[in-house]
Amino acid sequence: MNQSTGHAPTYRLSKAVGLFAIAASAVAGEYGAGINFVSVQSLSVYPAIHDLVPLAMLVTGLLVLPKVYLYQRYSRVMPRSGSAYVWIGRSLDGRLAFILGVIWWLGLCGSIGFLSFAFGTFLSQVFAGSALGAALATPTGHVIAGLAVLWAIVWLHSTGVHRYGAFVVALFVVILVTAGTIIAYGFSTPAATFLHAASAATGITFAAPAASPASLSAFGAVCALFIFAYGGLSAAPALGGETIAAETTMPRGLVLGWAVAVLLFTAVAYALFHAAPWWAVVALIHAKKAALATAPGLMGLIAPSAISWLLNLAVAIIVGKTIAPALLVNSRLLFAFAQDDILPERFATTSATKVPLAGLVLTALVGSVFLVQSAYIGWALGVVVRALSILLVWLAVAVGALRLAFDPNAPRHTAWARGLLASPFVVPAAIASVIITLYLISTVVVVPHTAVWFQPIFQSIVAAIVSVLVLAAAARRARTRGETLATALQRVPLE
Repeated sequence: MNQSTGHAPTYRLSKAVGLFAIAASAVAGEYGAGINFVSVQSLSVYPAIHDLVPLAMLVTGLLVLPKVYLYQRYSRVMPRSGSAYVWIGRSLDGRLAFILGVIWWLGLCGSIGFLSFAFGTFLSQVFAGSALGAALATPTGHVIAGLAVLWAIVWLHSTGVHRYGAFVVALFVVILVTAGTIIAYGFSTPAATFLHAASAATGITFAAPAASPASLSAFGAVCALFIFAYGGLSAAPALGGETIAAETTMPRGLVLGWAVAVLLFTAVAYALFHAAPWWAVVALIHAKKAALATAPGLMGLIAPSAISWLLNLAVAIIVGKTIAPALLVNSRLLFAFAQDDILPERFATTSATKVPLAGLVLTALVGSVFLVQSAYIGWALGVVVRALSILLVWLAVAVGALRLAFDPNAPRHTAWARGLLASPFVVPAAIASVIITLYLISTVVVVPHTAVWFQPIFQSIVAAIVSVLVLAAAARRARTRGETLATALQRVPLE
């Protein structure tokens, strides 16, 4: 599906972004609802973790390191917009890569729906005490606000990837200022001061529970939940087809984005729970004060009103902007599917600004459905579906690297495979990734108190069945071209 004129290839995507945009895209994909909403609200799903939420955030970031290493090695030898889908397809199996890619795409659509929902939560805090704030706090208000920000970002994407790069770089500055403010107030506020302010604002009498050990299973489940927060790293390699000197720029930007995210996430999480004891957060949630059980909500109880208002506004913007890298990843994933002739040609066709509009629109439509689900059924499902899809893809990338290293039938003599395996750390990182992902998958397959048809494993199975049907149609089209689908999926796309 490559276009060419004479001997010069014609790229469908625009090579327009550099190192800082790569790192900013990774951080923009990560720093949003994960730290400002999920980190605190994780206690509503797994309260038995007690005071270990900040440690879980740090541990999750460190557990992601083997993945980061593998991703930067693959990005060095095969930077493509389909990122992990392309890597799995060329190192393991193209059909498996597509099935996992569809689950990944669905999980990210769920994430977009949740992020759109969370945008309404934070925006309602900006206008708290007014009729507008009360309207935004309702399920319908969440849907309206979420749809507005989602489709506004679709428009931003349609203007070109250079505008996307400028957008995430600008928001990176907002992230640093916001995180710095939360860290300063969190670490400078004693728990007694927070409890007094929270009691005065809510009328709740807070009392520390009897000492008891935290649950190890809850700790593991929260680590798996926090994979959602670090899943934004995929926003960096998804720019592989649109990065200047991608073979060197992409790996550096990916590692830089991961390092910044771990530092910010850990510092903010420890600051939040330094001021607000975990059991006080649980009490707020049980008392139907969930709007306060967010990063800006907790800070709003102790910071001056002007600072609190600015924090709520900044966090609303930050959460809303996280939709942008998610849309980028999913639209480029559909672009990669179409390049492999699995999806119709329209998904590999780009606009005058070299943007795959069909993928953007389809992703936004499905994300809108997940937004409605988050507003009227529950937010946790979209988060967990996304976490499970990230883990499955991460597992397959690692297994693909191991196959290249040990299977004589693998395409290990290609230039890109030799480049990947040139590092002695690839195999250890792949083995560590397999162990980590299998454990985390075991903790997140079933969501407590959730109907079967809303379980992430059930939705993943449905996505797999649909993808198999799509693959069958693609195989028939491949046979009309005189080749098998497996052979077609071994080609590395130009983009």
